[in-house]
Amino acid sequence: MRVKINRDLCDAHLAFCERCLGRFLQYPMGYERRCFEELEDDGSDILTIELHSGDNDTVLKLDSSQRRLLAGEGWAYFVDFAVPIYRKPLKEPVV
Repeated sequence: MRVKINRDLCDAHLAFCERCLGRFLQYPMGYERRCFEELEDDGSDILTIELHSGDNDTVLKLDSSQRRLLAGEGWAYFVDFAVPIYRKPLKEPVV
């Protein structure tokens, strides 16, 4: 299966984002996919995730054991860029 994820489509914080992708990894056909742009059954046992977040693009290729690991640990640990916790800047304090 191949999925294309655009994290910029959803303004949820990182903890929600990691839980959301983790639920998808556990239940690929039975979970709401808020930031998915494409979902293709290519007949492969390997899950290919094309992930876009801010100015960064990365591709993850996961077998079944790697999917379980990523579902439990969160995807941010496995990419080579700093993932912001929040998608939008915090509001400026009122002075």
